[in-house]
Amino acid sequence: MNYDLSLRLQTCLNSLAPLQTVADVGTDHAYLPCVGILNGQLKKAIAADIGVGPLEAAKTTIARYNLNEKIETRLGPGLTVLNPSEVEGVVIAGMGGKLIVSILEDNISLSQSFQRLVLQPNIDANLLRAWLAAHQFEIIDEKIVLDEGKFYEIIVAKPVEELVPYSELDIEFGPILRLNKEHDVFHAKWSKEFAKNESIIHQLPVNHPRLESLKQRQALLKEVL
Repeated sequence: MNYDLSLRLQTCLNSLAPLQTVADVGTDHAYLPCVGILNGQLKKAIAADIGVGPLEAAKTTIARYNLNEKIETRLGPGLTVLNPSEVEGVVIAGMGGKLIVSILEDNISLSQSFQRLVLQPNIDANLLRAWLAAHQFEIIDEKIVLDEGKFYEIIVAKPVEELVPYSELDIEFGPILRLNKEHDVFHAKWSKEFAKNESIIHQLPVNHPRLESLKQRQALLKEVL
């Protein structure tokens, strides 16, 4: 396939292993399932999207590489297009953490039926981790990448029988990521926020209502860095 996945999507694809049947929810051009099939990692895939335009683009990509028998396209919101037990796991990438939470929450029993969730929130990764922790999912892997100047966190989770106790630092910075804080990209992401907050703090008057929350945030960042 003469298309190289972005580092963000390649990391999501790698995080699906060892699953061989997956659904890509919010697939857009279906690049991830196409590359997964062509490189032999995936055997079957469902490419789903809520938008007609993106799904038509996905169909074009799939047809270009003669993958119609291995990748099925479905139009609809979130997990509503999926049936229980037809795929081993799902990848939901390239949208906000709140939207990913709403997709998972719309059908919790279905969400908990998958062997693995690979989730890549553009923002609000902490809200997503908090939801996973509250709904009996364990975060089994995390990655952070810098792709075309933007930081992306990839969260891999699986359903478990009991609630997993995560600390505030775990929720904010990732229970796995924060243990590898020497990671250059991890350090760069949070150092950037720390420097930005410091600049804001120095510009605010001493009685500004944002000051206390910013200082609390800085204390968390100091601890994790």
